[in-house]
Amino acid sequence: MRSIAQLLGHSSTSKLLIIHTDDLGMCHSVNAATFAAFEAGAVSSASVMVPCAWFPEAAQWVVQHPQYDIGIHSTLISEWKAFKWGPISRKNHTANLTDEMGHFWPRNGLLRATPQEIEEEIVAQVMQAKQAGIHPSHLDSHMLSVARPEYIGSYMKVARRFGLPFLIDEHWHAYSSPDDPATAKDIVVNGLFQAGPQVSTASLEDYYLSVLRELQPGLNQLIVHVGFDGAELRAIMQDQQAYGAAWRQRDFEIVMSEKFKAALREHYIHVVNWSMLKPFVQSARHEA
Repeated sequence: MRSIAQLLGHSSTSKLLIIHTDDLGMCHSVNAATFAAFEAGAVSSASVMVPCAWFPEAAQWVVQHPQYDIGIHSTLISEWKAFKWGPISRKNHTANLTDEMGHFWPRNGLLRATPQEIEEEIVAQVMQAKQAGIHPSHLDSHMLSVARPEYIGSYMKVARRFGLPFLIDEHWHAYSSPDDPATAKDIVVNGLFQAGPQVSTASLEDYYLSVLRELQPGLNQLIVHVGFDGAELRAIMQDQQAYGAAWRQRDFEIVMSEKFKAALREHYIHVVNWSMLKPFVQSARHEA
């Protein structure tokens, strides 16, 4: 069987990297930084949070710029203290999915929805994005909420319903349920990288450059979170350090930098996106 690299015209030993930014649609600052990063060629992919307040602005831009790779950031958590969102599926939601105010829970540990509820909500998000004119390239997960045994099958089922590749790495693959198992026809990311809360804002550049330096052959994804450190982001994120306003500003600056771009060249990394992979998923579904 040919590797993803070979399907895309590279050698089997090539290093492929999706440079992906999360949270498009969350707020205007994140939108503006994402737009700028795409237009500068600094990122190759993003995913949009359909339930969020600034989704309409994001959708309008995506429709006007169909050349960019935009997926659905399936959203089941609302993590900020004073900036909230909730389900868009049209039903009466229980405390399994939302708090007493109708917002998603702020942490994955509080999410106790049934697999059916998870599936219905992700379907509604994909449908609303498509109704807004977005042609999604893939499906992924905000805060990795679906990366647990009881939910991964629902997530994959939605992706297959819409013919979308979905973000799954070798660890998620092990969670696949007997009812909807991951198969050899699915695209599995060999290396998934994201700076964790233990990485300080000052250390982000060192972390990202180390990822590029140590990247292995195969399909890899580096997740960043871009935004502009201004009044809006500071109000939303308050004193949050990890993934906060200063962090997102620094992520933006790093991927936009010549130093980062030079490292991609130095380590012979081929930047790809999910749109390049989508035809192989659709072909596999047709053959099946």
